[in-house]
Amino acid sequence: MGWSKMVSLELDDEDKLDFTSPLPVDRPDFPYGLRICFCQQELDKLGLPKPDYGDYIDMRAFGRVTSISDDGTGCRVEIQLEQIAVENESTETPGDN
Repeated sequence: MGWSKMVSLELDDEDKLDFTSPLPVDRPDFPYGLRICFCQQELDKLGLPKPDYGDYIDMRAFGRVTSISDDGTGCRVEIQLEQIAVENESTETPGDN
């Protein structure tokens, strides 16, 4: 089975207006909780050199569902990423596949 279609998770204008914070901050473009962090140990395991700010990283991940909650109006699912494959798209040369 191939990769599924890429879907943007960027907040729409209405969601950005609804964003609230106890302190004044810029409204985010993407929802809280979508960021993952790699320290040097993880970069080394993945064979990924230190990327530049703004680089795109192509990633495929497998995760295990660790929590599900449903309050009747919507569902929240937590996923623990367990296996990841990455490529630094910004350093690829034409013809790399």
